[in-house]
Amino acid sequence: MNMPTYKSAGKTVLLGLAASLMLASGCRPEPEVTFDLLPLEVGADGAEKDRLKTNDQWISILYANLFQETLPAGELFEIKQCLASIGDQEIGRAVVLANMMASEDVLLPSEQEMNADLDAFIHATYVRFLVRYPTEAETTWLANFVENNPAMTPELVYTSFALSDEYLYY
Repeated sequence: MNMPTYKSAGKTVLLGLAASLMLASGCRPEPEVTFDLLPLEVGADGAEKDRLKTNDQWISILYANLFQETLPAGELFEIKQCLASIGDQEIGRAVVLANMMASEDVLLPSEQEMNADLDAFIHATYVRFLVRYPTEAETTWLANFVENNPAMTPELVYTSFALSDEYLYY
């Protein structure tokens, strides 16, 4: 490495020393950096859901949950107009849901599939509709309810989830 030289010998030594220090300091290992992070509590229930879905969001998400595909824009507009024309939004959502459930393209498990592995059905339904895992109490309650009500079908379970208050929020 060629270092610049000046007439004064003292300056040459200082420049050489400065260059050596710069090279030596560049070869040091980086200091270990740590961050103090607070633990993140992940809740199992829907208590933190506080943002109300818009009608567009509710319709689109419901369609995706029932048909496992996206809703075409034209159909979204028609359904939104239908929902807007009904004064009571709770009844309007029930009407929209009933019309979707009447379609033969809705992807529902059979009653035999539901009853064959009830815990798996409950788990999948919570994840599908409420985007969370059920608590042990919720799993036990719903399993007992389905077992003690032979008329309970996957369609009725899906309907109750889609019309629940928690489903309106994200």
